[in-house]
Amino acid sequence: MKRFLKSNKIVSLLAVLLSLVSCGNPYRKLEQTNQKVPSITEYKPVFEKELYRCTVNGKVLFKKFHLSGVLFFKAMPEHATRVVFQNEMGFAFFDFEWNAQDSFTVKQIIPQLNKPAVVKTLRKDMELLLMRHLNAATEATFAADNELYHRFTLDKGFAYYVIDSQKLVRIENAGKSKVITMAIGQKPSLKAMPESVFIKHHKAHFTIELKKIEQHADE
Repeated sequence: MKRFLKSNKIVSLLAVLLSLVSCGNPYRKLEQTNQKVPSITEYKPVFEKELYRCTVNGKVLFKKFHLSGVLFFKAMPEHATRVVFQNEMGFAFFDFEWNAQDSFTVKQIIPQLNKPAVVKTLRKDMELLLMRHLNAATEATFAADNELYHRFTLDKGFAYYVIDSQKLVRIENAGKSKVITMAIGQKPSLKAMPESVFIKHHKAHFTIELKKIEQHADE
């Protein structure tokens, strides 16, 4: 009887472990495609300036935090890009810049956010959304559930750009499990910035919600 119970425990443990392994790899059902498809760079945003209402919500240990304001994207001379997050009074939480070679500079940041891990996370969010710092040589395409996945190799893990019915619907960063997921809203054209973005950090436990501000709208 004891041997039977012990055997059952082992079987149950193996079942749990197998379940965890299968749940930990959300991309196991992807099948690489051999057909030629356009590069995801056809969807790379091109803009002069874009404004978004930005809301950040998260939790560190048992303490919740919240930030809200305006996220400002602007194309600068010589193919540089600035991304500034500021409150309604114009006080900047952070000000980032990328040059034409994708070299990254922190021009300004508040002390509360000036932590290497935080800067790295925010930088990755913006680079994934703007399709910067992607190694074109590593692009590979996969298919699953009528969706097309464009995968790029990153320093850690992969970036996936998910196309459904020729529309960019999600951006995901993952290794053995998902780290970041971005739900991409409607885009008025292929290279336009989306109307909305919802970013979820699965390990860092915070979200960023963006809703585009029409530039002719009264503030």
